[in-house]
Amino acid sequence: AGLGRTSSPPSSIAILPFVNMSDDPENEYFSDGITEELINALAKVRGLKVPARTSVFALKGKRMTVQEIGDTLGVDAVLEGSVRKSGETLRITAQLINATDGYHLWSESYDRKMKDVFAVQEEISQNIVRALQLTLTPNERQALQKAPTTEVQAYDYYLRGRNLFNLAGRKNWESARAMFARAIEIDPRYALAYTGVADSSSVLYMYADSTEKNLEQAREASARALELAPDLAEAHASRGMALSLGKSYAEAEAESETAMRLDPKLYEAPYFYARTCWAQGKREKAAEL
Repeated sequence: AGLGRTSSPPSSIAILPFVNMSDDPENEYFSDGITEELINALAKVRGLKVPARTSVFALKGKRMTVQEIGDTLGVDAVLEGSVRKSGETLRITAQLINATDGYHLWSESYDRKMKDVFAVQEEISQNIVRALQLTLTPNERQALQKAPTTEVQAYDYYLRGRNLFNLAGRKNWESARAMFARAIEIDPRYALAYTGVADSSSVLYMYADSTEKNLEQAREASARALELAPDLAEAHASRGMALSLGKSYAEAEAESETAMRLDPKLYEAPYFYARTCWAQGKREKAAEL
């Protein structure tokens, strides 16, 4: 049964978009959100290469074999899964496959309540780490265990906001900001939801509605996120973008550098930093970032 298996465990993994198996097709925001959360969690493991959301979501809906996906994304393992959400009931399946030979490395089904969603995500991450024979540092282990909020309803609104934000465009960004605001109403200490408000306000200011009100919301929400979670890379990245739009470039660069130090794999940090450099005419530095 072991024929064709690679001798060393995979060191790179693509988390493919989890399939929405719910009766309501609109629940796709939730399955996409679970995918993104797992990408973010596993990207924090230094010994593991994890393609970003943009790369894996570009393959959504395409008929490809695991081997083809492995070749396209340059990874040697793939995680596939599905989510069925019905009221407070969740069924999540996940299977880890070796992209070189198609062998299953691990698979599991979870029938849980919605309140257990963070525990399921942590369990999937831990099982992947175990299957790939990786050793975690204490900080990495803590990062995989950290739930972003204690309020599952707030988390649900946050995922809706992320989905709308990624769809882009003025209407979607305004709706996303409203969803993040609802998450904050439920959990006023939800730092990531404040970064959502800040980023939505920043992109609205940049691309759709350059009013002082949007700039002020970006400033206020990013400052609150930092106050709540000083070690959250996303908060520093959001703060950097808000400061940059207000032309406080030196402070913006410092915030971006802090975000990159705290989480070297966070996409937004170098992206926002590059925009800050571009705004100042530092084209070479922007291109490098």
